[in-house]
Amino acid sequence: MIIAPICTFIHELGHACGAKLVKADRIKINLGIGKRQWTSAMNNLELTWRSVYFIGGVTKTERERPYNNSEIIWITFFGPMFNGVAATVIYIILEVNTNGLLQLFFWFNVWMAVVNLIPFKFKGKQTDGFTIFRLISRK
Repeated sequence: MIIAPICTFIHELGHACGAKLVKADRIKINLGIGKRQWTSAMNNLELTWRSVYFIGGVTKTERERPYNNSEIIWITFFGPMFNGVAATVIYIILEVNTNGLLQLFFWFNVWMAVVNLIPFKFKGKQTDGFTIFRLISRK
């Protein structure tokens, strides 16, 4: 109820940073599913928190000029990369201070980074790895 949404937010924030890097006009992060609980907006970033906040997240970006394949790959890759960076930082902290909650944060971030880079599609949903693989294989 706590770790999954924080790690999901880290992941979606990665996609948002990737979009910012390629100069997206609008970025929308949705955390969870169900009825919207609150929305906050600042500049071109909008964050929406939904009632079942611990199940999933999605980042949508818009730009007047269409993205090219390499820009989409960067946006897509930044999600798992942020989980990997978070896991690395937590690992360093764990070397100094062993803590059960931090260990769970570490492993959940590792899991999100690895699983999201594995290319597969299931029931209409696809991983970041699938998106990246599809774009690279088109070249």
